[in-house]
Amino acid sequence: MSRSLPFLVVFSLALGQGQAWADGDDPDALIAQGLKAMRKGDYQAALDAFRHAHAARPAVRSHAEIGLAEQALHRWVEAEADLAGALAEGEDAWLDSRRTLLEKALSDVRSHLGMLTVESGPRGAELRIDGERRGVLPLPRPLWLLPGTAKVEITAPGRRPWRSKAPIQPGETTRLAPIFEPLDPPPVPPAATVARPGNVDRARWAEPRALGIIGWLALAAGSAAAGSGAFLLADSHPGSSQRLASIECLALGSAIALGGGVITVVTAWRGTASGNETVAGVSFSGRF
Repeated sequence: MSRSLPFLVVFSLALGQGQAWADGDDPDALIAQGLKAMRKGDYQAALDAFRHAHAARPAVRSHAEIGLAEQALHRWVEAEADLAGALAEGEDAWLDSRRTLLEKALSDVRSHLGMLTVESGPRGAELRIDGERRGVLPLPRPLWLLPGTAKVEITAPGRRPWRSKAPIQPGETTRLAPIFEPLDPPPVPPAATVARPGNVDRARWAEPRALGIIGWLALAAGSAAAGSGAFLLADSHPGSSQRLASIECLALGSAIALGGGVITVVTAWRGTASGNETVAGVSFSGRF
């Protein structure tokens, strides 16, 4: 038997002095039944009776008795919450006359537990211990936990979940100061663009258009030079220097005109192929 149980029995008897025995679901009768079960060592039956009484009529008395029964059952975490809750009640004559005894019982319970505090984190973040929800930040009071390694998880909107393992030692305080990282922003899908035939790939159309202009200029200049050479050739005498110059002008102009014609034809074909390819590509993208 725990070293604190004789104290609990004597204390519960002291709390029960002056109470009348009764039958049924009367809260006073249920508390009396719970005290009788405590004297017999049937702490679970006592706890059930005290809880039934508290459900029928919530009171500081029944709340404190619940905590004492949980202490006898070594349910340290529950006993701490209920005894601390009873002591935190407002003005109550019954509580004031027994406060010292209840504080001693609470101190005994806490000697079996360790304390956990969370010193940072966004307001409203949810705290879970070993998968069980234990409140939101900021915590109204430290958490009393059983010794061991507590798995701590804190989640907050827009932040990465914070997880850690906290060692809990009896009579000691573990302090956590988590740092939360923002979630990665969701990828932004590329904006869909609709290409128009008149505005498709201006850069790809610029090169063929410029070369086409050069080709037409070369064709015109070469044709003019060849025509001048042919006219002078017809008007020159055999063996004269004018005839030789006419032949050179005719040959050079013809070469330039031929090159310009080739450039014009090639660039015109490239521009048409480029336009058809771009329009076809836009149509393919639109399907998917």
